[in-house]
Amino acid sequence: MNIASIGIFGNPARQDIVAAIAMVRERCAAVSITVLLSQRLADLAGQPQNGLADADLVEQSDLIIAFGGDGSMLHAARAIARSRVPLFGINLGSLGYLTDVPFDEFDAALEKVLSGQFQLDGRARVYGSVWRGDQIFGSASGLNDLVVNMGSLPRALDLELRVDDESLGRFLGDGMIFSTPTGSTAYNLSAGGSVCHPGVHCLLLAPICPHSLGMRPLILSNDIKIELVLHNVGEGATLTADGQTALELESGDRLSVHISDPEVMLVKFPQSDFFRVMHHKLNWGASPRRRRDGG
Repeated sequence: MNIASIGIFGNPARQDIVAAIAMVRERCAAVSITVLLSQRLADLAGQPQNGLADADLVEQSDLIIAFGGDGSMLHAARAIARSRVPLFGINLGSLGYLTDVPFDEFDAALEKVLSGQFQLDGRARVYGSVWRGDQIFGSASGLNDLVVNMGSLPRALDLELRVDDESLGRFLGDGMIFSTPTGSTAYNLSAGGSVCHPGVHCLLLAPICPHSLGMRPLILSNDIKIELVLHNVGEGATLTADGQTALELESGDRLSVHISDPEVMLVKFPQSDFFRVMHHKLNWGASPRRRRDGG
């Protein structure tokens, strides 16, 4: 692909973010590539007049770089929306499951990107529409997940899961997670859901602390109609998208959920293999520690 401009998102609180911006500018200047900054990063760099709103930054960029952790990646993915501008994540110190290139390898990785030595890995989003009566009250989308939970008030929610217009049962619980394969290793995994290869076309559902042994995690194909009915949720129930945006819910609301075709294009390298990342980031398949008594 022809890269004439690179847009940068990032977490201003990260220690190495200023050095990272300087490095991108230096490398890009050598090959006549324009570097654009989000407003927050332009303010940090002391150039507020050069900052761009998220939508403008994406529109003017051929490639987006996100510096920070997975939160920065998710923010950038939301800004990219459906434009399919490639997203390149650089980890600045956290676990960084999505940002799998560490900062100390950034220089070499950027050189590969500028010379075209990378792959694009398409990832699906999960979309949800909240119906209140016969009208859509609000909507949300996430690269990782959509989550219905009880918010700040510690009370169980009375929920009903419907699949292809058939009820799978009504249950009490703390909520429900609707996850993409990309997000299967996030909240879904912590709630007891399955790990899923990102190339699988499916949607993962994980109830949060259900008060029933009969409500277990599910993996459903993309073409199945999914609806969550909120029978009694009291006050404070919310729908969150990637843990970054929230929508207040009420008793009687219905959440219709579906998953998209790949829309977010992640920049990947051969060392970004899913199972290799699983082993490195989540200690997958690690040998148990030897007992101190030698047994």
